[in-house]
Amino acid sequence: MAKESNSLYLQLEILRLIPKRSYISTHEIQQKLEDIGFFRDIRSIQRQLKSLSEQFDIECNTLSKPYSYRWKENAKGLDLPILNEQQSLVLMLAKQYLKGILPANILNSMESFFKQAEYNLVYDTNKKSGSEWLNKVAIAPTSQPLLPAKIEPDIFAQISTALYQNRFLQVHYRSIHGKEHKAQVKPLALVQQGPSSYLVAQYEHGDILHLALHRLLEVTVSTMQFDRPDFNLKAYVESQKFGFSYGRKIRLTFRVDKAIGGFLTETPLSVDQTVKDCGSEYEISATVIESEMLNWWIAHFGENYQEIERVYLEEIS
Repeated sequence: MAKESNSLYLQLEILRLIPKRSYISTHEIQQKLEDIGFFRDIRSIQRQLKSLSEQFDIECNTLSKPYSYRWKENAKGLDLPILNEQQSLVLMLAKQYLKGILPANILNSMESFFKQAEYNLVYDTNKKSGSEWLNKVAIAPTSQPLLPAKIEPDIFAQISTALYQNRFLQVHYRSIHGKEHKAQVKPLALVQQGPSSYLVAQYEHGDILHLALHRLLEVTVSTMQFDRPDFNLKAYVESQKFGFSYGRKIRLTFRVDKAIGGFLTETPLSVDQTVKDCGSEYEISATVIESEMLNWWIAHFGENYQEIERVYLEEIS
């Protein structure tokens, strides 16, 4: 039964990959399937395509090898029936953002959805305003852009399975300093930070650590499930655990040149931030969590920043 289910899922993914307007070759389908964790030889994929072409309105271009496929002109294909103009636009904007932070092999798993959104906006003459809007909105980076770290598709697929099913993971990890270790962990969450993705995992001794996906050498999903602990991801991230936190909440007061730090009057550091006009400077006071990220942020002000005081308020659990 599991084998039949897996085969059905494979066929569904192949159908998603087949475009409406242009052709896609067998080798391209094979590569895109590998990107989402399906590893099949070319003959196996050819057999699946032959079977699907007999059951669905799919045409095969046999003029050159490898053969290529697309949906027939009047075929509906594998549409997303509730994808309206606004949803298509949001999806295309999401693609622009994700392209800068997700590895290409993972982004490719969404390609069929992006294609449908693009068709709705660009090729549908009734939605011209949507295609124009794509040229009116952009996402500008707030720091030096970095290329996303490369993640092995099979590792990402295994982690996704373990997260969804609350199963233990056996991990083989290499730190940035080259130290390797193996352990059984409880996968709790997946967090994207800039160009890197991290697995938030709980070890047997109870500590919660972050494992960069691109540094995982091998992962294996256990057959054993675990009871998920009381873990609130939103509160965890908000406590600056990904800001290299020292675990201390502080009341930070500083002065900054108006020309350099004026944006803080529009985008505050915290909900309780206060601003005092001191002529050519602003005196800012806000409750923040002390972290390396905060120190890096302060450093970019250079001589335009003058710290007044740091009052430690409480320990962050």
